[in-house]
Amino acid sequence: MSIEDLAAAPLPDEERWRRGVRVLGLVSAVVVVAGTVTDLHGPVPTAFFFAGLALWLVELLATPRRPAAEVTVLTLTGCCGGVLNGLAPTSAGFLLAYFAAAGLGLRFAARYAAPAMTVVLAVLAAGILLGDRDEVATSLTTSLLGVAFAFAVASATRSARVAHARSVALVAELEATRAAQAEASVLAERTRLARELHDILAHALSGQVMSLEAAGMLAERTGADPRVVAEIERAHRLARSGLTEARGAIGALRGDALPGPDRLPDLVEDAARAHGVQATLRVEGTPRPLSAEAGLAVYRTAQEALTNTAKHAGRGASSALVVTWGERDVTLTATDVRGAGVQADVPSSGYGITGLRERAELAHGTLDAGPTPDGYAVRLSLPYEPEASRR
Repeated sequence: MSIEDLAAAPLPDEERWRRGVRVLGLVSAVVVVAGTVTDLHGPVPTAFFFAGLALWLVELLATPRRPAAEVTVLTLTGCCGGVLNGLAPTSAGFLLAYFAAAGLGLRFAARYAAPAMTVVLAVLAAGILLGDRDEVATSLTTSLLGVAFAFAVASATRSARVAHARSVALVAELEATRAAQAEASVLAERTRLARELHDILAHALSGQVMSLEAAGMLAERTGADPRVVAEIERAHRLARSGLTEARGAIGALRGDALPGPDRLPDLVEDAARAHGVQATLRVEGTPRPLSAEAGLAVYRTAQEALTNTAKHAGRGASSALVVTWGERDVTLTATDVRGAGVQADVPSSGYGITGLRERAELAHGTLDAGPTPDGYAVRLSLPYEPEASRR
């Protein structure tokens, strides 16, 4: 493994730690200067002191990007402290060795920083052995144990931070896995429902369409009442429209593109052709992006409103759809006018309206529906899709 691989990967809180270490390191440097300058005698100790101090400031203020260079800077800093411990025993220069031990322990894994620490400890021991001391054994023991302890504490701190970062990453991976499993379960269930719908509903509607086609041809050949032929044709159109919608629902369950406001013109034309409803569509404002759920809610609300008009408002009824693109939300207003001879309370807020309200709530919107003096009105309001979710 190359020296470039020795540095640990950046941890989530690395910058915060670096700021704290930088402040503490600068304060320590000031303390070392204050406790060392008066105890330096001769150019050699002074040169080692300023060299070690400069290297320590480089580590704090301009940390080398290459791990090899950073290891070298910290090792030389510790060596300068070891030499000063022998040349100027009464000075605080030996603290540079502690600084280096702490830096190596915090920045690199113990198995990689240990060789550099071995060099620092060796220089520290040589300085004590070659220096002018009365109690060499005591100084050797306390200095080496002290620097080694500082390195051990720093290494343990780094190991704890790495373990915490790994735990956070594992929790995030676990949550992502659970979300993926839940999504896979939902997709599997939707696929199963799509198969059931296709086998039951789509097949039944296909048979109904063919039966109505045959009934229409038979009615024409046998000279049936034109009104009967017209009703059979109307039922045939409704069945074909239902078959198309069933196939669209199956496609939506399988993940196909969902219909949205852009499909409203086709919906109005289909309503006029299949149901005989005099429907109009007016768009106000500039269309904006909507989430898939919101777009589908707009389409389904308009579809339900037109269907209710055809079922409850009677012949000659009309329906007006108005889509308003506002500053913060889009509003769909569907208003129908009853045909002649239809009572005022014919539309009912059954499961259709309830389902529309649920769709609106899922899309973080609202839906209001109720009778008007001459018909029925449905008003849907949905917020636009947030910018962040579209990126």
